Parts: sequence; C-alpha cells; structure tokens
Amino acid sequence: MPDFMVFVLILLALAAAGFAVWGIMRHRYVESLRAKGWEFITSPSIQIAFGLNVPPFGVGFDRKVDDQWLGKAKDGIPFSAFKYSSTEWRSYGYAVAMPLPRSLPPGAVSRGTIGDLPNLGEPITAGEFTASAPDQGYAGILMDAIAPHLRGPYRVTVDHACIVLVDAPREADPLEDAVEQLAAIRASLLNSTAAQLTWPDAPAQLSFYERPEWVYLPQANEYLGNVNYTGGGFDHEAHDVILAHNGGLPFVRLRHTWKTRHTRTDAEGRTRTDIRHHEETLCEFRTTFPFQDLSVNWGLFGRSQTFEWEDFNRRFTVRTDDPRFGSAVIHQRQMEYLMSSDAPKFQIASGVIRVGDGGRWLPADIDWASQFLHGFFGRVPNFVWQELGAWPRPIAEVEAGS
Repeated sequence: MPDFMVFVLILLALAAAGFAVWGIMRHRYVESLRAKGWEFITSPSIQIAFGLNVPPFGVGFDRKVDDQWLGKAKDGIPFSAFKYSSTEWRSYGYAVAMPLPRSLPPGAVSRGTIGDLPNLGEPITAGEFTASAPDQGYAGILMDAIAPHLRGPYRVTVDHACIVLVDAPREADPLEDAVEQLAAIRASLLNSTAAQLTWPDAPAQLSFYERPEWVYLPQANEYLGNVNYTGGGFDHEAHDVILAHNGGLPFVRLRHTWKTRHTRTDAEGRTRTDIRHHEETLCEFRTTFPFQDLSVNWGLFGRSQTFEWEDFNRRFTVRTDDPRFGSAVIHQRQMEYLMSSDAPKFQIASGVIRVGDGGRWLPADIDWASQFLHGFFGRVPNFVWQELGAWPRPIAEVEAGS
C-alpha cells in the first residue's frame, strides 16, 4: 500500500477516534443535566428567542440558538437555558430566561465585564456592579433589587416580560446555581418598586433593540422577489432580512448570496470547473401612495430639469417626465433641505425607492435613509398630494423652519 494511502487511513482512524471520544463526553454531559430533571432540546428553533430584544438580543445578524434546556427553579418558576450567538455576541455559556408577570422597562445589571455588551443608558456603579437603563432612577432600583443576589460574573437584563441571565456556565451544578440566582433576583425584582411599572409588550418576532417595529428573519428566500437583485447563477438565498412598515415607507433589507459555475480548459486540454460565491446587500423602500417617477443624481439618462438656484443645479441633477411635477416637489424649501442634509442620490420609480450607493445597510444606515426620505416626502406640498389623489397626506408634513 502506498505511503500516502497509509497516511490517509491513519488520519481517518484518528478522526473516528476523536469523534467517538467527543460523543462519549457529549453523552455524559447531557446526562449530567438531565439528572437535574431538565428537558434537553438539541436543535431548538430560533423561535425560542422571540420576544427577547435587549442586548445581547436585538442586535447583529446571523442570529442562532442551540442546546436548549427546559426546567424549573426550586421555587417552581420555569426557565429556558440556551446557547445564543450573533455577529455581535458569542458566548461559551448559556442565556437563562425566566418569565415575568408582564412587560417591564429595559435595564441591565452586570457584575464584572461581560463581553462588549452595551450599556442601556448612562451607567451607575457600586463596587464591581454596573447598572444601566434609559432612566437612571430606574437603574438604581434595578441595582438595589438585583446586585445583592448576583454572585457570579454575569449580566442580568430585564427584557420585556422576561428576566435573563447572560453567560451562565455550561456545567450542571454551576448552571443550576445560576438558575437559582436568577430565581432569587426575579423574586427580589417583583418585590421592588420596579414591579409597579409598565412597558409595551415585546415584539412578536425577532427584532432590533429600540426598533421594535422591525422584523428580523435570519433567512427568508421568498423576499428576494421584493428587491432588484442580481440574476443568473444558482442557489439564490436571502439572509438577514429586515422588514418594517416604517411610517408609510416600508422597506426590505437583505443579504443576497448566490453561486456561479465557471469552466476553463488548460493548455493540455484538461477541463476544470470552479464554483464562485457571491453576495450583495440590498435595501429598497416602497411607496404606499401614488407618486410620479423622480430621481436626484441617479443615472445618466433621461431629461434633467434645472431650477433658478445655480448652486443647487451644480450639486443635483433632477430627472422627471413631468417638469410641472418636478417644480412642485423640488420647491425652494425642498432644495434647501437637499442642500443642507447632504442628500444621497435616490430614485423613485414605479413605487420603488432606491437610495445611495449600497453598502452594508446596517440599522444605522437604514435609520439615516428612512429619516432622509421622511424629510423629503414631508416637504412635498399639500396641493401635490391632493392632485395625486393621496389625501389626507400619507407622510406627515414637516413644518416650515424644521
């Protein structure tokens, strides 16, 4: 047998032995937690994270869950412990969630430093503890209720109708201890003045922190039909999809991936086929009202329209098939807005709105484009909306001077 084949067989044998050892250790680990009376779900659905929207949830893309445990603390309160990861957070341990009677304002208390998770407001500190919330008074209430019961280097968050302990250990006894810490923290929280407060219900699906109206889908290929994506190739998929009604200007954001096959022949007549991977990030807005086609600094074709402000004409090229409509929409105050807002190029065509030159379309990018578009449509005069048959006006008016 050739030496190469012997080497391959040795590698395969070592891999098989390693996999067998891993399997034995995995089995023993699972049994050690089942001995606590807990139920194990090896491949849970991402739906177990629905309603959790305070970091580490509600931020980043490529969100995944794994290895869920279901059980009860000694006081009978149910819990769910699971592994969670995203582009913004990855931990060796578990997130442990327990239900609250109703939704409470967001807040966090940490002992030590827990990764790169953000504060939820101006933080307050007490020794090795840090508390943060949108309101500092509320952060102080959380500090008093949570810190005395938090023994490990964990972060505890109030996340709508759940209280969550982040980065709990994987081993059976330390994980059980973290569960009991969270149960004590929950009881203390519900005995504090925080329990008298109210907050809107959690988003029904995955969402983004401070943007509860957005819906996040890790993968949803059906939304490719909602954007102008690159055709050709095969295995077209839509990842990291974000949807929102967005105050009358709904948008779809997604990361499109696909493959192409390339065949080439070398000088000796041998043929080789390569598979290449591609991706693009797209975000398109839609109108929910009638509006004529119009573009600003978009493309090179079509008749452009000039205005009486030469500085504006030098910076912006406006194209529309109806000069009267263009003059009505791009009036003096609208031109001042475009000049002062560092307006991106944009196109409104057949109800589809495209903005800018692409990029990663992170939440902050979407926020900026959305704010710009609301400012643009908010400066369209009332008589234009009336002539379009879109009355009362679909986008709130921006008052003069704003």
